[in-house]
Amino acid sequence: MAIFKTSLKDKQDLTAIEPVFNILFGEKNWLFVFEDKLLRVMSSVPCVDVVRHLLHERGFFCEEITSYSAI
Repeated sequence: MAIFKTSLKDKQDLTAIEPVFNILFGEKNWLFVFEDKLLRVMSSVPCVDVVRHLLHERGFFCEEITSYSAI
C-alpha cells in the first residue's frame, strides 16, 4: 500500500482522477480521505511514480508519505 498527501479538496477534484484510478487499480483498491487529504492505493506492482504523475498532470500536489508518523 502507498499513501500520499495531496491537494485534492472535494468530490469535483476526485472526479478528475476517479475513472483512471478505477481502471488502473480497481474501484476497491484506492481510497481518498477528505478530512486528511490522503490517498491510499493498494497495488501489487510499484505505483508511486504513476500516482504522482497522474495527479501532477491534472494540477494537484502529491507526495508519498513513507512514515506513518508523518500523517
